[in-house]
Amino acid sequence: MAVLIAYLFYFIAASVSPLQRRQLALRRQNDSGQIDFAFRVSLIALVLSTVLILFKRPELNQSLVTILSLAGVCGILGAIAIGSQYIAQRHVEAGLTTLTANLYTPITIVLSTVFLNESLRPLQIIGTLFLLVSVVFVSSKHRLSKWRFDKYFWLMVLSGVCLGFVLAAERSLIKENGITAGTWVSWGASTLCLGVFTLIIGKSSQYNIKDTAVTGVFRFLQQLSWVILITVVANLSVAASVTTFKIVVIFVAAAVFLHEREDLKRKVIGSLIAVAGLLLMA
Repeated sequence: MAVLIAYLFYFIAASVSPLQRRQLALRRQNDSGQIDFAFRVSLIALVLSTVLILFKRPELNQSLVTILSLAGVCGILGAIAIGSQYIAQRHVEAGLTTLTANLYTPITIVLSTVFLNESLRPLQIIGTLFLLVSVVFVSSKHRLSKWRFDKYFWLMVLSGVCLGFVLAAERSLIKENGITAGTWVSWGASTLCLGVFTLIIGKSSQYNIKDTAVTGVFRFLQQLSWVILITVVANLSVAASVTTFKIVVIFVAAAVFLHEREDLKRKVIGSLIAVAGLLLMA
């Protein structure tokens, strides 16, 4: 029952959050200040994560070198993953955003196999090929030529690839140090790096306090649902594969609520191909 509830919580939170961000992005005229916005949203999520202390006392069981190394991965690659996605959000539909972000699945499977001693099967390799085909198939709007895509497509791909490394590092932190300390280290590192990137870029967010706060709460719930899920399921490969069913939910929800119905037949076919591939990875 706990596993079922964890999956249900994840599907709801992980679907609402990207739809809300896409709706906000469509209201803006340019991409200025997206890194600052991502930082503010991440900071809100980090502050809210203090509630985890009610479930488990923080403890550090790994060596300082290991924790700092994993924090570095979560910080730098996490900031790149979040920042890339926020910059591209206004130009990429919610369904495609979710689909390309799911490139983290095969990466987390490989990394969890190598570093966390979790299994890798031949069918998961075939499933990866299915996922790549679906991404290319659905991304026709961003194709400049047969083998060239626009920068926003590649920003989403970059986000998904970086996310794979981040989730594997975060899983190691949580597995060894517990949900509270592991989450704080991972989220804190990525928020810190986003803050540094914001100072370097020097462009302020154009969103008001209400929009930032709402986005921060939704992001917290999305991230929290993932952390709870991998803690309950205790297998990163299985969790990463099964949860990608949300792409179908988001494609449908985006068509209904955001009116993203252009080339809908291609999107449906592409999402089914992706689901088939992700089922093979499960």
